[in-house]
Amino acid sequence: MSKMGISTVASYRGAQVFEAVGLDEEFVATYFNGTATKIGGAGLDVIAKEVAARHTKAYPASGIAASHRALEIGGEYQWR
Repeated sequence: MSKMGISTVASYRGAQVFEAVGLDEEFVATYFNGTATKIGGAGLDVIAKEVAARHTKAYPASGIAASHRALEIGGEYQWR
């Protein structure tokens, strides 16, 4: 954000200087009103399914939490 000359959250809110990539139009229209999305992608149903799967893996019904190293990184991108 700082490279765009935006230094505070207050000046970033509502700026609309980004696009939603990988989210379907209905989801973006509902939760990110006014944000452009040209590619489309996952809707709320897919996102909910993925979140539920990650939660189940992190907090199994057995009550024995998995080691953080046993959890998948997930996604194509990650911080380096």
